[in-house]
Amino acid sequence: MSARQISVAASAPVSSIYHHFGSLERLFETAQEEAQVRARLWGDDRIAQLDGLPADPAAFVAFFAATVDDWVMGQRQIAFAWREGQLLRTDSRASAQVRAGWCGLWADFWRRASARFGLARHARLIERFFDNEAFLHMIDWRRTVDRAGLGEYARGLGAWLTGQPVPPAPWRDFARREALSTAPDVPEHDGTTARIAEAAATLIEEAGPSAVTHRAVADRADLTLGVVSHKRRTKAELLQAGFEAVYVGALGRLHARTASIAPADPAAMLDGIADFIAGSLGGRGIDALHLAVARDPALRPFGLQLRYLRGATSRHLLQLLRPGRPDSSYLETALLSGFLSALARRHADSSADEARTAIREEMEALAALL
Repeated sequence: MSARQISVAASAPVSSIYHHFGSLERLFETAQEEAQVRARLWGDDRIAQLDGLPADPAAFVAFFAATVDDWVMGQRQIAFAWREGQLLRTDSRASAQVRAGWCGLWADFWRRASARFGLARHARLIERFFDNEAFLHMIDWRRTVDRAGLGEYARGLGAWLTGQPVPPAPWRDFARREALSTAPDVPEHDGTTARIAEAAATLIEEAGPSAVTHRAVADRADLTLGVVSHKRRTKAELLQAGFEAVYVGALGRLHARTASIAPADPAAMLDGIADFIAGSLGGRGIDALHLAVARDPALRPFGLQLRYLRGATSRHLLQLLRPGRPDSSYLETALLSGFLSALARRHADSSADEARTAIREEMEALAALL
């Protein structure tokens, strides 16, 4: 966004932005505050609609799925504002306050909602599952399949919360097969193009997609502006190359880290998982990729894979958490993958040591549940 784009959309002169807000950054903060007000009002209305409903855990499943769907589809503008707020730069006090506001809002919502279903003790876990599944539900593939798959996810979560067997998930299994069979080939780049893609990916990780310009990529890749412009003529092409590199790099890191966690004693295992997640804090590339795919039709080939290939690297961790159990379903590995992703996002503002302690505590709660 730029001041000029905003002035055109608002039918107001650019000078009005600085007159009323002082800076473009303060306008963004105010917009985030307004989004949080609207989100809280929406949440209050959702809770009010539960008046008179018996506190039955069995009713939670439908509520969870309906809440995710209504938030993402019915409140889509605010849902995007939520995610943009989470991606604000980490070195800004104002940005940290924005993210803290969203965290407090959802913690309060799920504390109240969980209590209505007799699940108050699991409120924090439920919040984490909501965080990631709502993010994935922003990515459209086929509306019927997506909504049915969300219902299956909610039933799987309900089974975990109540100690029941996780039911089959034919819709998600179908989508996963489609994702595997139609996965786009990541192009093999020549050396110069690979340097450009890696430089773009680094900028996305550090400062978000808005930081990716031809000049910034040229500086980071130690190439001339002319070479970068020749290889990737438009910013859209630069971003696509960067997102490809983010995707491939993230998969490689996940495979390496999860494989390194050994099935030692339970305490050492939880330490290893906490170290694994705390070591990934700060990078925003994958979240930026999710948002870009949710917005940009040109990136849709990634959407099916991002949404339905979750959990491949979580299978090993789930086996460690439940030794001696039969092989886990893909729905269960997707549940664990979503929980771990939400942990990394939730504790992004903490130091590595602080995050490690908090993450380990939450992993203990999940392990006790499983």
